[in-house]
Amino acid sequence: MPTTKSILVEKLSLDLLNFRTIPQESEIKAIQSMIAISPDRFWALMDSLLDDGYLPTENILVLSAQKSAKMIVKEGNRRIASLKLIYEQIADIGVDFPEHIQKKIKDLSQEWKETNKLVPCAVYEDTEVSMVDRIVTLAHGKGEKAGRDQWTAVARARHNRNVNRAPEPALDLLEKYLKQGKNLTPSQSERWSGDYPLSVLDESIKKLSIRFDVANAPELADKYPNITHREALENILRDIGLSVITFPLIRNSEDFAASYGLPAPAPSASLIPKRPPKVSSPISKGSSPKKKLSVATNDPRTVKKALREFSPLGNNREKVVTLRDEALNLNLPDNPLAFCFLLRSMFEISSKAYCDDHKAAGGLSYTKSDGTDKKLVDVLRDINSHLIGPIGKEDKVIQKTLHGAMTELAKPEGILSVTSMNHLVHNPKFSITVGDIATVFGNIFPLLKMMNQ
Repeated sequence: MPTTKSILVEKLSLDLLNFRTIPQESEIKAIQSMIAISPDRFWALMDSLLDDGYLPTENILVLSAQKSAKMIVKEGNRRIASLKLIYEQIADIGVDFPEHIQKKIKDLSQEWKETNKLVPCAVYEDTEVSMVDRIVTLAHGKGEKAGRDQWTAVARARHNRNVNRAPEPALDLLEKYLKQGKNLTPSQSERWSGDYPLSVLDESIKKLSIRFDVANAPELADKYPNITHREALENILRDIGLSVITFPLIRNSEDFAASYGLPAPAPSASLIPKRPPKVSSPISKGSSPKKKLSVATNDPRTVKKALREFSPLGNNREKVVTLRDEALNLNLPDNPLAFCFLLRSMFEISSKAYCDDHKAAGGLSYTKSDGTDKKLVDVLRDINSHLIGPIGKEDKVIQKTLHGAMTELAKPEGILSVTSMNHLVHNPKFSITVGDIATVFGNIFPLLKMMNQ
């Protein structure tokens, strides 16, 4: 449990591993990044502090690091950064203050300075880091400029990768590009380290990875910058950051990447003209049978094949079987929306059945303490963690198999995310194309399969 105490601002250390930006080497660099990523919010908060002082309605969350003997701010970094600048405890940050901020600092009364040099803090021991992380994760819901700043897609992905141990290939690629890219400015690099259309990049590299002579998005992120067509990729990354490339472009354009000089993709097996069937002949001694034709990951037949091999087992799976059979009866190119409705239902029913299977042993539940249902994405996240195992004892094989499932299902803008499948029901303008389904289905299917083994 935390200890509540008032601490001098000068005794507090900013968090150099703040999820909003890449790791920083000093407090000056950390403040520069805070301002570059969201200058309006930073200056609005400082303006509010200068007008009203520090209002002790909420404690600063502090982690007491025994090894370094530092009091590290885990929640409230912008507030403490602002106060450090006001008290000139950190100077010469290389950023010009707005004129009205400079004037207010100059005119501060001695009473204000005495009143605000101590701030109320909830101090946690470093053994309680997981609890602090949970509190911080839940804390970013207010929208006003002087209030808590909601995490960007980059911050959420960085938290998901660093804390939840989930793969985030788009973030990995972005961070490499910001360090090694040849076509961006220092200010773009600093700003995009904390605020970038990451979901657009994520969807783009899933579609385009094979055109860089790699198998998938994680391999693209791993091999960059030593890839073919590096210049084309960096131009795409830059234009996503500049909002030249957006979801409508990559989803509605026949081939948006052609203008960047990328070679055309190899034709899908489904588009190759069929040859007249040959009369079969007995296999002579010493000859080998013909190998089965491989199918591209964006071919709808990969979805059909996976579902045909999907055999749900266990109690309360009868409806899952019925939904699977109905999905198999659909022609995916003609019925993409109907397929997504069935897929969403399979995840819902499967998650409840899995929780019932493991409720006694693992404490899994699809309901809240008040009896109402949890959000599906939260239930799936619990199941994903249960399948992988506790920290330090993870099943590496299962962790690798499920590496993309929760990342895909949890992202708000993902094609087959829980949010998007909900939009199919509630948003009259939301739609999905068959090409998107075939590509992303392979990422999320392993979780559906494991819930029914």
